[in-house]
Amino acid sequence: MEAAQLFPVVFSEYKTQIANNVAKQDRQAADIIFHSYTQLQALHEVAGSSGRSGLMVEDFTSKLDEARLKSGDLWFSYAQSLEEKGDRESLMKAVPAYETARDRNPNLENIDATIAQLIKDATVTVAVATYGNSDTGFSSKVLADVTRVLGSDRFIEFIQEEDFTPGPDSMVGPLDIAHMTGMGRGWDYVLDVYASTSFEEISKETPVRLPYGNPLFFGVKRTIGYQNKTYISYRLFSIKQGVKVVAEDKITTVDGPYEYDFSYVNAEGVRELNLGGTGKRNLRLVTSRADDITTNTTISALRMDYERIPVPAQVVDPTDQTQWISYFKDQYHDFQDFARNESGRELFYAIEVVHHEPSDTYFILGPDLDTAIQRSKINSAIMNALSYTARTLVKAEQERKGNGYQNAGEIAAKGVKDFL
Repeated sequence: MEAAQLFPVVFSEYKTQIANNVAKQDRQAADIIFHSYTQLQALHEVAGSSGRSGLMVEDFTSKLDEARLKSGDLWFSYAQSLEEKGDRESLMKAVPAYETARDRNPNLENIDATIAQLIKDATVTVAVATYGNSDTGFSSKVLADVTRVLGSDRFIEFIQEEDFTPGPDSMVGPLDIAHMTGMGRGWDYVLDVYASTSFEEISKETPVRLPYGNPLFFGVKRTIGYQNKTYISYRLFSIKQGVKVVAEDKITTVDGPYEYDFSYVNAEGVRELNLGGTGKRNLRLVTSRADDITTNTTISALRMDYERIPVPAQVVDPTDQTQWISYFKDQYHDFQDFARNESGRELFYAIEVVHHEPSDTYFILGPDLDTAIQRSKINSAIMNALSYTARTLVKAEQERKGNGYQNAGEIAAKGVKDFL
């Protein structure tokens, strides 16, 4: 009942749209009249099938056909005016105009052939020339990506030639070959895509004072890592009327830097000492000139990072760095994950005692001398294993990160689409 009550309102609205546009002689007005009669005819069909007495709407079949044909004629005339201009932009606009005319009147003479010829006349040919790296399949990947991004444009035809590599005795490069080939075959454009990547290993040492929270000892901060630079450039050459660049860009991206670091105090030297009556031993040492309380507190802080590292079950001998290497190899397969979990530690490296110069006494780096010696060996094994793991993971990243230019085709295609 409610829908039936709305019929007169909707009917009146469409009638008003027709009345407001019937005197106009343009495509937009003709389309409004055509669509209004389409809806009015639909109302007529709904009314006829509703079964409700007294609900009658005029049959608009003949008026709908008349409006459809008039709209088609106006679209056809508009398409002809575009075609007569002859430039590519007008020809591309003419194609959908003719298609609209055909939708309104499929019986237009030779309309399909006209549309097909216009598409052919408005289509440009584009070849893609790539260089800058020697990866197998890079050229085909670029061509595939360019075709994927621009392939929906029916006015672009891609030349399915991937390799413009010069012969061993050639005096010209791939771009020159692409240009000469294109001019000889009547191509319209050559899209030149260059890509390269530069993996930079990071390995540096920086003087520091340790521990960072209460600097006392001279030390070194060791940093291991990498960053990956990718360089992509593209140029779109128009070659039919002489070679000239119509679009170009250069993009440099930097992935990283990603870094693992640790800081350590190295031994100043070795001294033969007999501490606590344990016999003479050659002990590695570093000197403190601070008061004894400050020295002791600082030593405790600097020992903690490495002494807190638990010895896993698979490391039977914690002084054996090869066992630690095996352990870290199982733990980490990604450099960034490794750096996130292992960076920032501080340690005494290969040191057993600290010489307190003001009192000419020695602080043992442990509860007793034997433990201090053992702890020094363990710390050295862990530090060396972590350094080795870091370098190994960097090498693995170099193999993985070397293909940062693989989106070069997509970047180039998006950059030139408005120029084709």
